[in-house]
Amino acid sequence: MGQRGFIGKVSMDCYSPEDYVETTEESLRSAEDFVINMLKRQNNRVRPTITPRFALTCSDTLMRGLADISKKYDVHIQTHLCESESEIKRTMELFLNSKNYTRVYEETGLLTDKSIMAHCVHMEKDEVETLVRHSTGVSHCPTSNICILSGLCPVRDLMDAGVRVGLGTDVSGGYSPSILEAMRHAILTSKIIHMKDPNYKPLDFKDVLYLATLGGASALAIEKEIGNFQVGKYFDALHIDLASIGSPIHCTGESLTQMVEKFVMLGDDRNIMQVFVEGRNVKPQP
Repeated sequence: MGQRGFIGKVSMDCYSPEDYVETTEESLRSAEDFVINMLKRQNNRVRPTITPRFALTCSDTLMRGLADISKKYDVHIQTHLCESESEIKRTMELFLNSKNYTRVYEETGLLTDKSIMAHCVHMEKDEVETLVRHSTGVSHCPTSNICILSGLCPVRDLMDAGVRVGLGTDVSGGYSPSILEAMRHAILTSKIIHMKDPNYKPLDFKDVLYLATLGGASALAIEKEIGNFQVGKYFDALHIDLASIGSPIHCTGESLTQMVEKFVMLGDDRNIMQVFVEGRNVKPQP
């Protein structure tokens, strides 16, 4: 297919169903084996990532060991952070010596410039500053956050603080794997926050277009490779036709900017004619 991906073997060694949990040694061994086998494939588009489930299901020893593997093979780390208030409360009961949830990951070595934290809905100022200090990315998952009642992530505040933010779906926390859906829900989430706090500036279609492209690339620390049309980067792009057969969009002489906004707010797969990855069309026209 030519699809890009960061693929991880989920690791957990406590507080999990019996058919999910492993011993610490088993979890570390299987995670390292997975990374080695993925790297042997030498596929630049599909790369391994270390994946601790989250602090609630990982011992201190496991998290430190996973951080060591990430450092040894120079691979990414992905996990969840501050998704819900109940999750934060339980984490702090388990890690009594840590100042906050984010510091748990910092102290175990899981925050790097190749780490990406999903959610980050309920963050203290110190936690945001910690992410910035480590150049750690955030994956904003608005659909999931709404579906499982996690809360409303103030993405504008994270961006203004200098956090690298992209978009995610967190299926099956959310109901759709579509980034277009995530873009729209990011706008709606920000507008709900604005209704509660008029000083909060909501996102618009330009903001979410950035989050879905260069923002996501930056959050994954691959902004030098993809994310926009800068000369020297891989050509990862969509060919969009607003007048395609069955298109849900009706155009009446709009400007280019207006057409982009219409696609963001109304478009779907019927408007996506071609998908290019590294310059190769992986979705030929019918």
